[in-house]
Amino acid sequence: MTSRLIFRVLMALVAFAVLARIPVGFDVGFKFDAGLAVIWAFALLSLVLLTGYVGQISLCQATFAGIGAYTAGMMSATFHVDYIVAVAAGVAAAFVLGLLVGLPALRLHGITLAIVTLGIALVFDRYVFQDHAFEWLTGGTGGWRVGQTSMFGLQMDSSKHLMGAYVVLLALFCVVALLMVNLHESGAGRRFRAIRDSELAAATMGVNLTRYKLLAFGMSAAIAGMGGAFYPLVAGSVSPQPFWLFTSLQFAAIAVLMGVRYVPAAALGGAFMAFVPDVLTRYGHGTLFGRPYEISYDWFQIAVGVLLIVQLITLPDGVWGDLRQRVLHMRSAVGGLGGRKVKVA
Repeated sequence: MTSRLIFRVLMALVAFAVLARIPVGFDVGFKFDAGLAVIWAFALLSLVLLTGYVGQISLCQATFAGIGAYTAGMMSATFHVDYIVAVAAGVAAAFVLGLLVGLPALRLHGITLAIVTLGIALVFDRYVFQDHAFEWLTGGTGGWRVGQTSMFGLQMDSSKHLMGAYVVLLALFCVVALLMVNLHESGAGRRFRAIRDSELAAATMGVNLTRYKLLAFGMSAAIAGMGGAFYPLVAGSVSPQPFWLFTSLQFAAIAVLMGVRYVPAAALGGAFMAFVPDVLTRYGHGTLFGRPYEISYDWFQIAVGVLLIVQLITLPDGVWGDLRQRVLHMRSAVGGLGGRKVKVA
C-alpha cells in the first residue's frame, strides 16, 4: 500500500468519524436531511464519474436513483428480504438500466446525448413511475413502505433510528468516494479521461470506446441507484416526486456549481441540496426592521440559477475546484519560501 493510498484512507476515516457525529444532536427533521444529503451526494458522485471523468452528459440520474429506490422497496416490502439484499438488487437494476441508456451514447455526444437522456427521464416520469402497468415495481399510488429493519447490526427506520441508516449510508459513500479517487489515477481512469478529451484520439490509441462508455454509464447508474436504494428506508416510503425530471436537472446544475470533476464536491452538493431548502422552509419567515418577510422554497431554485451563472463566469472549475486551486497555490507559495536560501554577508 503506497503512502498516498494510506493518506487517502486516513482522510476518509477522519471524514467519516467527523460527519457521523454532526447530526447526533439534530432533531428528526434535520437527521432526515442528513440522510437525504448522502443520498443526493451519491447521485452527484455518479455525475462526477460520468461527466467529470468521461465527459458524457446525462439528465436522467434521478431516474437511476428512482429505479434503485423502487427495486429496493419492492424487494423489502414484497419478498421481505434483508435490506442489504434489497440494496444490492436496486444497484443491479440501476446498473442494467444504465447499460441500456448507454447504448445511444455509443454514437451520440454533447447536446444530442443530453436530449436523449432527457427523453428517457420524461418516459420514466410519466409511463413507469406513475403508470398502473408498473404497479408491480412502484407499489401503486401509495408506493412501497419500509418499516424498521437492521443492517450490519444497526437498527434502522425513518423515525427513531435514522442515525443507523445515516451511518451506513455515510460509510458506503466514503468507500465509494475512495474507490472513485483511486479510479481516477488507474489505467481505466486514464482511458476514461482520454475519451473525455477526444474520442477520436482515444480510439486511435486503442481504447475500446464501446466497452468503456457502456461501463461508465453502468457504473454511474449503479452509484446513483445505491443512494436511491436507501431512500425508502430513510423516508419510510418511496414515491415518484423525489425522482422526477426536475431533480435530474438540479443534479446537473449543482454538480457543475460545486465542481463536476471532484469527488468531495459531491458531498458538498448533497448537503447543499438537502439542508438549504429545509432551512429556508423553517426559518425563511419573520420580521426585519419591523416588516414581515417570507422566503419560500422557490427562492432555492432562484438562488441555484443565480449562483450557477456567477460560478460559470468567476469560478469555471466549480466551488470546490476553486478552493482546491487556492490551497495548492498557498502550499506552493509556502514551499517556495521555505526552500529559498538566504545569503549572509
